[in-house]
Amino acid sequence: MKKFVKGLLATAAVVAGLAACSPAGQQSSGGGSSEPAKEKVFYLSGNLTGTGDRVPYVWQDGDGLVPYMLFRTLLMADSKYESTTPDLAKEWKKSDDGKTYEFTLKDDVKWSDGQALTAADVEFSVKLALKASVINGIFPAAFLKVEGAKDFKEDKADKISGITVEGNKVTFKLTAPVGNFEQIMAQFYILPKHKLESENPLELNNSKFWNSPVTSGMYKVKEVSAGNFIEYDRNENYEKAKPKFDKVVYNYISDPVLALQDGKSYFFTTNKPQEISQLDTVSSLTKKPIDILFYRYFIVNLAGIDGKGNSALANPKVREAILYAINREELSKSIFPEISEVNNTGVPTALDAYLKTANKYEYNPEKAKQLLKEANYDASKPLVLTYYYKDQASQDFMQAVSYQLDQVGIKNEVTQITSDATTGLFKTRKYDLGYKGLSSFGYESWYGEYASTNTNFNNITNGDTSFDELTKKLTEASDVKERNAILADLQKLEQEKLLKLPLFTFKNFLYLNTEKVSIPDDVQFGNPFYKFDYKFETWDAK
Repeated sequence: MKKFVKGLLATAAVVAGLAACSPAGQQSSGGGSSEPAKEKVFYLSGNLTGTGDRVPYVWQDGDGLVPYMLFRTLLMADSKYESTTPDLAKEWKKSDDGKTYEFTLKDDVKWSDGQALTAADVEFSVKLALKASVINGIFPAAFLKVEGAKDFKEDKADKISGITVEGNKVTFKLTAPVGNFEQIMAQFYILPKHKLESENPLELNNSKFWNSPVTSGMYKVKEVSAGNFIEYDRNENYEKAKPKFDKVVYNYISDPVLALQDGKSYFFTTNKPQEISQLDTVSSLTKKPIDILFYRYFIVNLAGIDGKGNSALANPKVREAILYAINREELSKSIFPEISEVNNTGVPTALDAYLKTANKYEYNPEKAKQLLKEANYDASKPLVLTYYYKDQASQDFMQAVSYQLDQVGIKNEVTQITSDATTGLFKTRKYDLGYKGLSSFGYESWYGEYASTNTNFNNITNGDTSFDELTKKLTEASDVKERNAILADLQKLEQEKLLKLPLFTFKNFLYLNTEKVSIPDDVQFGNPFYKFDYKFETWDAK
């Protein structure tokens, strides 16, 4: 869900402790030839979640440097996600009708435990993804277009008829073209069949595998100290160019900004106003803006808190009233300065595909009251608003929204999700209105949330199918004019249905400690919430 890319390094005490435990990490006193070479360590850090004893579950939390360093995909995307190059696949081809893809894997690829990584792992991973209960929605949405995938997902078949494996070649036959299928294959991390084939897909995200996983990337897990740090060493079975850093240490800390300010953190991305204002004062950091499509919005739990469809927001007029009751322009300026712009549909207002006739829902509390009256809204029961972000700006925003809703007669209470966001929003569902973020992998991600095939959203939209035909057309279309026409229809429909209440699109900024790390000029950074080629093997210590 979106969450933010984790920052860097840990406290000085933790780092000093690590160095003391490792002779290779000791400082050279005089630079004489008898001294061992100084070990190059790249530091990352992030907030402590859960028990802090596992690496990210890459099919849901696949953003940032750590998953990129540990696991691989068939293809590698460039920073703009416009073209792909080989990663696990040495070559691939697409049929003229766009419905058949053939990938031939490299012959010399191994997992970190020495086992061969083959096309069978690819087939297994796709089958596992279709059954997984927690997963980024772009993957099952694409894989369900494979022939026989729907029957397999519904336990009507033991295999997927549209996937064939011959030696080190895997072929996908689709029921319809998927315009960004190659780009999705550059995001989908392949997992080891020999380690996971006995796992329950419904509990994959909680598997002990993530405590010390077998990896395929440039690094492998060396040591996990629960709640303290995870240390990664170079993977000797990685066949591509080796990274210059001997190891990566990810330390669990609560304040990555402080780590950066102290000069002990090397890489961080954020779209939090408070962090941006603090980091802009640190002279050792180089700031880079990143052009991304990142949304903040409210989702509507039409299933109701009781899970029986008794939603307080069942009437679309109530949902429309909420948009008129919130002064989005003022909140954008006062709480999210520099990073936010108000948006009214899934297409930002500045882009050509934006529907010029779209309702702007300009702040109008009197109109909100009238809509509530027309809907016969029951104001006796408080509306439950929930959110999972922990930064101060998000807390301030939720309190401001709570106040503005109360002013038009919508009594409410604000709660914060304590579980992971996916569980809280789509499984537990103890809310009416949920504040959510999405880093969208193209418009297919935003509008794909409306589709009835979306595993998560289907739990809160009561199986609404009104978007299915248009989202299908969008995924198949590649012509710009055709896509814009489809997007116009989608924007009209989403304003009619209001299953999501749009708020803002956010910018993102990258901070790099250029006193500690040297990066070639040709390295381009993309959306940090998705995988792209960081070219980390070219990064070096200063």
